[in-house]
Amino acid sequence: MREESPRQNMRRPDSDRASSQRSTPRAGRGAQGIGERYIAGVPARIMRPRLVFLTCLFSLVCFGLLMVYSASSVEALHENGSATYFLFRQFMFTVVGVAALEFIARVAPDSWFGEGALKLALIAMMILLLAVFLVGSGSRGATRWLSIAGIQFQPSEFLKPFAIAYSAIMLDRVFSPGGNINEFLKNMGLYLGPSIFLIFIQPDFGTILIILLTIMCMALFAGLDPKFIIGAILAGAVIIVIALVVEPYRMVRIQVLLNPWADEYGDGYQATLAIMAFASGGLFGRGIGNSTMKYSYLPEAHNDYILAIIGEEVGFLGTLLFFLVFAMLIYSAFRIAEQATDRRGALMASGSAVILAVQFLINALGILNVFPMTGKPLPFISYGGSSIIVSLMLAGLILRVSHESARRDEYDRRRDSFAVMDESTAGVPHVRGERSSRGGFTVLNGFASESDARPRPRSATQGRPQRPTPRNTGGGYNRIDLNSDPSARLRTDEQGPRVRRDYHDR
Repeated sequence: MREESPRQNMRRPDSDRASSQRSTPRAGRGAQGIGERYIAGVPARIMRPRLVFLTCLFSLVCFGLLMVYSASSVEALHENGSATYFLFRQFMFTVVGVAALEFIARVAPDSWFGEGALKLALIAMMILLLAVFLVGSGSRGATRWLSIAGIQFQPSEFLKPFAIAYSAIMLDRVFSPGGNINEFLKNMGLYLGPSIFLIFIQPDFGTILIILLTIMCMALFAGLDPKFIIGAILAGAVIIVIALVVEPYRMVRIQVLLNPWADEYGDGYQATLAIMAFASGGLFGRGIGNSTMKYSYLPEAHNDYILAIIGEEVGFLGTLLFFLVFAMLIYSAFRIAEQATDRRGALMASGSAVILAVQFLINALGILNVFPMTGKPLPFISYGGSSIIVSLMLAGLILRVSHESARRDEYDRRRDSFAVMDESTAGVPHVRGERSSRGGFTVLNGFASESDARPRPRSATQGRPQRPTPRNTGGGYNRIDLNSDPSARLRTDEQGPRVRRDYHDR
């Protein structure tokens, strides 16, 4: 039986090669692929932040369902006869959001994220926001909700993912060769400006603040001169001052921020109860389900003020852990943005991360009485169909960028087909020309047949380097005879060392 050569032993069938992708880099990846590790067939540098993001996302969604049930059970039992009423609805909204996440991340074709499709989506959002004023419903002086086929939703929330995707395309075009900032301002004003104006007159100042801050951060990431950002911040500060003067209720929120105990049973009622909930939670909390503020004390306990219930039930350490998980989610999203294959993907992932972080901070700082309360829900946690679905849609945008980063094209497939051959395909070499070089080298041609091959002349002393034949340089000197006998080379006579006399003077 013939033994296989070591080279043949190195070859493996395709199935074995596929099963070893976790530890063996794919062929043809170049310098970047040398020593690269794989997780489930995807490079570890791409898969690792994706796994961290998915783990944090799953943890936050599950924790949100738990806290919605804990914070709403008393009110649900009193008003609807079932303690799980809000939990069941939130679970159904979460299922819809997960389906939207999967569709955006993996199923939706690339054409759905092109400029034309996003323009149509923004026009549709303008129509929905306009319909809010015609057939919409509201509360507390704001008209923000629209009901279609018995399903109530908030169109201003659904504007966020489309605004981020469209802004990423426009910013990528601006900072590409030949880009024009005037074209960017024109397109943003034409397709996004009317929606911003309609949200402003609802009024929903918090949503406008979140969207504009996110777009400014995306512009800064894209390479915009910070001077423009400073100018935009100053202009925004002027607009905020005007908005505070025009609407008196906004000035009331500023007064509550400065001293919530000035009217603790009036305008500062929710703020003071939220502070009391955090204070009563202590270091370790009262325990899940043991909150006292949810017993009709704290309004909107399962919605905008759910963070106060979290602080009361899990305490300072539990709240800190919750903050760390959310921070890890945002950090992994930025890591995904770093691995994007183009500027558009990087801006879309980073913009989605920024808008989630900004909304989280606005809600958390508002409940902690560090920032005026704007009524924005806590992403992935607060009760509400629009909030959880849109938050998961933003997560879908981030995961889509991660999948695009690992997407293999035709060039990758062709590089994977490269392999080391068992024997050379260059043919049999033969000597070029009729004479060999004088320096001991021979010029060869490749791709020759065996009949054309000419054997190289073999000398009698082959296997040992040969000294070239000495020449008479005309310098009139004698060269020492370096023969094979070392003792003879060192032996001297009266005339000095033995030398060769084959060089003669001119």
